[in-house]
Formats: sequence, structure tokens, C-alpha cells
Amino acid sequence: MLLEASDHYTLHRRGRYLFAKFRRPHRVISTCRVNGGMREDLTHLANHQSCEGVAHVVRRTAGQDMYAQHVHACHAGQLPPDSTALMATAANMQCAVVARADYAELGVCVAAAAGVTGNASRAGDPAGWHEQRQGSRRVAPEAATLDAGQLTVDISPAEAGTGTIVTLVFINQPCTPACLVRAATMITEAKSAAVLDLRMPSLQSAGLATGTGTDQLAIAAPLAQADEWERHWAGGHNTLGELLGRATHEAVTRCLLLQNGVCAELRRTLLGALSRHGCDEAALRSTAQMALDATMATVFERNLLAIIHDPQTAASAYATAEIIDLTHAGVLHAEIARESILNQAALLAAAVAVAPERFAEFRRLLQVRHDLSAGQLAALAVVTGFACKWN
Repeated sequence: MLLEASDHYTLHRRGRYLFAKFRRPHRVISTCRVNGGMREDLTHLANHQSCEGVAHVVRRTAGQDMYAQHVHACHAGQLPPDSTALMATAANMQCAVVARADYAELGVCVAAAAGVTGNASRAGDPAGWHEQRQGSRRVAPEAATLDAGQLTVDISPAEAGTGTIVTLVFINQPCTPACLVRAATMITEAKSAAVLDLRMPSLQSAGLATGTGTDQLAIAAPLAQADEWERHWAGGHNTLGELLGRATHEAVTRCLLLQNGVCAELRRTLLGALSRHGCDEAALRSTAQMALDATMATVFERNLLAIIHDPQTAASAYATAEIIDLTHAGVLHAEIARESILNQAALLAAAVAVAPERFAEFRRLLQVRHDLSAGQLAALAVVTGFACKWN
């Protein structure tokens, strides 16, 4: 299927592959392990779904090296291996999004595929892999390798997660190599902003995610011809940087809705705010069973979905999460953290109880629980507020 045609390239989707075919020479910078880096001799730029997002890994012939894997994947997608930069993701190409932004003669197109629910991470999170000359080894417990005759099932770093954000970016004006490097930072910032705006949790730590552990990107701009000039900058204060940021943010945000069903409205929940801090559904159920009588605990559990999605409860939960995050970041003093979290927990209980005037009462009930973590205190606040709603 032809998605876009310009004087510079055509963009297509075919099966598991999304690819661009250049109509004139381009300068390309990419994270591809084969044909990556800065290149001026490529004819194709592509992304493909290399596996399903959950419980599926790619089978490879034992001993197959990186280039052989690249050749095999290119042949499967009917792409020339020696002149294609090919990236991989578990995201479905049917969920890929094309976003555009323009100003005067300048135009940017971003073709993104993204999944984040199985592989989200925050920059600086603990790593699970360490690369060595002979390959990568697990830093965490070893992953299993299953022999199957001539084949092995090998969970490599590039496939260990079930989500990847891949952005293919096309600029319609020539750019210097330095400009493309600056563009890469702007695209990365915009991708991270999209994930942070949705308050997606890292799966490697209690922090908010800034992407996934396997994100990739590629940027292409036409090589300057005799009468053309090259752009030198793609920062946030000029139009190229703005267009890159806008189009990338739009594409990634839309992709996460199509691939993962994640959008701002569905992140507006108690669990969206506090699951990463230990106030998840299991914690709420167990707290209710301990703190309430059997009848009320059953009522709580059967109405948990409504509690989780209550708008005021979600607002209080996000305020609580912000206090925790800012304390971890050092913006708020550790000395006042416990009292601030207690105040937020009391507000959370009052929101669930639909009784803001009972804030002081809830604070007195909760302040004696010095044994609880912030997440456990929040779970107790929710259960306490629910019980008091009917007393």
C-alpha cells in the first residue's frame, strides 16, 4: 500500500514491513546495526515487525551473524540488503502512524510504530544486558536458550522486550551531518515527551518512562544538488526543530493508542498514577480484605473499577505520585516527605469518600501507620475512604 509519494521518496506498507524508497540520493543517520550511522548510499529505509509483542521470539539458524540476519529480513521484505537500513520492532505495522508538519517551504514527515507496555524504561534504569566482543550477556538472571535441532530460540537484547518505539523521519530539505545529529536529539526529546505526557511507568524502576529499552530512529534528508543549500540547525528555537518535535509527538502518541490502547483519557485512573509505587489492584484488594469486614470487602472489590476511574480519586492519586517523584528527585526535602505524603493520602481518602470536609479525620486515622510505604499508605487511604463513604 502506498502511504505517501513525494519528489524525494515513496512510503509503502507491505505486510510486516513499512519502507521508503528514495527517488534521489539522501543523507541518512540511523541506529541500524547494519548499514547504520551516517550514510549517503542507501536506497531504502525500513521498519518491520520482527515478532509478536507477547511470548514470541524469532527463530534463527545457530551461528547466524548480524549481517546474515539482516539479509534474511531484507529478503523476506523484498528489500535490497546492501542499500537498506532496516529496523525492527514488535509493534504491528498496521498500527503505524504517519504525521506531518510544515512551515513555508520546509516539511517534515514522521512514520512511527510504537509499543510501550511491555518494555518501558527510564533513562538510567538498571540494565539487563552487557555487550562484549562475543555478544551480549545477561546482567540479570540468564534467559533460557532452547535447542530445536538446527535452530535455537535465543532471546537477544533487541528482542527481550515487547515494545519498541521506532521513528522514520523524512526532512524535505538538505541538511548537514551536524544538523541531522541535532535532529536526532530533538526527535528523542519529542518521543520522551509523548511517553511522559501519558505518565507511562517504567517497568525497570518506580520512575516514569522516557521510552523503551530498544527504541530506534532514522532520519533522512536529500543530498544537496548544485543550486541547493544545506540547513545547519534543528534546535528547539528554529522551525525545523519545532516541526520535528510536533510531528514526532503526534505520531508516537497516536501509535500508543493504536498499538497498546493507551491514551490520555485511559491514563486518568488511580492505578495509572500509583501502580508503580505499589498501590496496584492486588494491593487494594489485599488491603480491603485486611481492613474491612467480609461484606464490605466484597462490595469494595466488586466496585473497584468504578473507584479506580473516579475522576477526583485519580486527581488526588496523581498529586500523591508527584509528591513521591519529586522527593525521589530531590526537588522536595526528604525531611518533609512523610508529612506531605500523609496529607495527600488524607486528601485521597476524602476524594474516595466524597467528603472533603473530613480531611482532618482521615489524616488522624492514617498518621499512626508509620510502618507503611507510600504506596501501602495510599492503598489504605482508598479503602478507608470507601468504608467511610457508607458510614
